[in-house]
Amino acid sequence: MTDLNHHRAVERILEDESLTADLTDDAARTLLDWGVARAKGLEQEKAKLTDLRRAMKRINQEAGKAAPEAQVERVRALLAEIEAQPITEEVKDGA
Repeated sequence: MTDLNHHRAVERILEDESLTADLTDDAARTLLDWGVARAKGLEQEKAKLTDLRRAMKRINQEAGKAAPEAQVERVRALLAEIEAQPITEEVKDGA
């Protein structure tokens, strides 16, 4: 992973307004912080980076339906669900 590739991956996330368009600023920041952290190491794997961006869009749409004061908590709950999924998939792959 090069710094330039990481910078490009992060830049794509931060510049894509569709990832956070339905969220309040605080909820958007929570989602963007998570996405940027997850993007590290994925810039060489375009399919996984695309999956990350799709997940962020789904979270944006789902959490955007919540009342503004509930969006940060909704984003966190949806992120927790996603964080639990890779472990399950890895276990299935290893079984």
